[in-house]
Amino acid sequence: MVGSRLLAVGAAVVVAVALVVHMGTTTAASHPHNWFMAIVYCLLGERVVAHARRNAVGWLVLALGVCGALAVGAAALPGVWWVAWVGTWIWWPTYALLPVVLLLFPDGRPPGRWWWAAVVVAGVGVVLPVVGIGWASWDRPVEFWHQVFGGTARRGVAVVLAKIGFGVFAVALVSAVISLGVRWRGSGGTSRHVLGWAMAGALVGIPTLALELASGAAWGAWLVVAAAFPAALVVVILRYGLYDIELIIHRTLLYGLLGSLLVCAYTAVVLAITMFVPGLANAVATFVVVVALAPLHHVLRRALDRQLFGDRADPYRALVELGRTLANPCRPHEVLPGIAASVGRALKLPYVALHLEGQDCRPPDVYGCSHGWEQHEVELRHSGQRIGLLVAEARAGDERLGRRERGLLDALAGQASPAVHSARLALALRKADARFERKRRDELHRISKDLHDTIGPSVAGIRMQVNGVLRNMEGTDAQVRKRLGEAVTDLTSLTGTVRKVVRNVQALDLKSGLVPALCRQAERYDDELTVRVVPSGRLDDIPPSIVSAAYLVVSEALANVAHHAEAAECRIDVVVTACGLELTITDDGRGIPEDRVPGVGLESMKERCQVLGGEFGVERSDTGTRVRARIPFERN
Repeated sequence: MVGSRLLAVGAAVVVAVALVVHMGTTTAASHPHNWFMAIVYCLLGERVVAHARRNAVGWLVLALGVCGALAVGAAALPGVWWVAWVGTWIWWPTYALLPVVLLLFPDGRPPGRWWWAAVVVAGVGVVLPVVGIGWASWDRPVEFWHQVFGGTARRGVAVVLAKIGFGVFAVALVSAVISLGVRWRGSGGTSRHVLGWAMAGALVGIPTLALELASGAAWGAWLVVAAAFPAALVVVILRYGLYDIELIIHRTLLYGLLGSLLVCAYTAVVLAITMFVPGLANAVATFVVVVALAPLHHVLRRALDRQLFGDRADPYRALVELGRTLANPCRPHEVLPGIAASVGRALKLPYVALHLEGQDCRPPDVYGCSHGWEQHEVELRHSGQRIGLLVAEARAGDERLGRRERGLLDALAGQASPAVHSARLALALRKADARFERKRRDELHRISKDLHDTIGPSVAGIRMQVNGVLRNMEGTDAQVRKRLGEAVTDLTSLTGTVRKVVRNVQALDLKSGLVPALCRQAERYDDELTVRVVPSGRLDDIPPSIVSAAYLVVSEALANVAHHAEAAECRIDVVVTACGLELTITDDGRGIPEDRVPGVGLESMKERCQVLGGEFGVERSDTGTRVRARIPFERN
């Protein structure tokens, strides 16, 4: 990056010196094409290199600009022999490097191994004319081009080399266009659009280049040739974010537009005053600048600064916006993303992340996308304890956040810390709830196994023994026989109770998932009504606490339908969305009485949802009653 800046600064110095020389002498200036290349390509190339150091395209664009600057400087000092000699051939790379750029655009590599041959051909098209022209002009560089256009230049091997190089350059141009077309046809999405704009620039610039080189047209063909590729490059940078430098281009365009508008306004004022008050033009113009244009410039620049850099100049506004974000009711899992988004929007940052202390396994809540640029970290503290880390990324690869921006980040972090602490506690509570739920399921599984494998068989065995004793008794007291018969009856009833308890406990074992558990629960009501379970969405990674709450809500709702609704059918919709789990239980029963009083079951379902940050409601449907429950959760 330092090397690219040195080259750009050196080119700027050469252009400035040439401009001063031409203003003070009558020396013929270089062709406008070279001036354009020196200014535009150097600026654009330096920006691309700053954001994509290892991309050859940026360095080649910068090389085009440097060659243009050297051509401009050589024209300003024709009396120096070696400068004049460099000037005879340095203009050629400003044309000949374009095929190389197109072959490597946009990622700095050719589309395939065989396309390296085209890159080599394009390189030969650069080198041969430079060698030929430099060889031919070695002894008389100042008169060389006059002799060429006058038809008196010597012919020989040098001229042959140059002509061969021109032919190779033409082949390289065709290869570059074919390469763009092949890649455009085989690509998709953003890459297709980027290559399409590059190909459009090539198809506009190449025919115009042929006209310029063939006829020396001076009617503006050079401008089309020079501007076609950078115009296409600026479009794809602004529209598709190529090389991640769209912000820099936006700033340049907007600040340039602001300066141009003010200059035009000043010029218009001076011209108008000159027409009516010629003698006071300077004084009145100065007054207008001080009274009108200076405040206007301040207002426009402040608006532009807010557009590009957010509220760094107005911390109060940023703090108020964050306060509004935290004041709006939101679910616990929405707090941290909301804070990150508020901070990112306040400072127009490309990436903001919130890391919670002690939760390394949990991915951070982020706003935007990281480009790998320099990041600034701010500790989040509550009651003297570190609870997290706020990470903010700079807006560009060669920038860093300024003092005002870092101060504003500290203030925003201080205001957000209590909310982050609350969200951290909510997450910890959910983790504890999930651990409790896992232990509860394990305990239920153990109890079910013990009932099924030990207590159930033991009771059944005792019943069979007592029954056998009863059958073998003869002449025993009737009272004893009666008591033994009652014991057999009680043991039979106890065996059925154990089996029922085992079935209920197994139904509460949700290891197989929510939908299978609901289907087992629905089968218990087959004799009373038809129950359908309709799942939708990804149901494989719902947190255990959510599964347990949903199962209990549906179980209570089914019990209400079976006991009170007088329904024949019931439908259970289980939908997983981006926000959480949605349950809808609909029956075709007699509906809810208007004077109903919510019972313990409805209150229990409502509390289960609200504890997890959800919502619960009961309403009349077209056919009966509809129960809705929404429970938010974060995916693992």
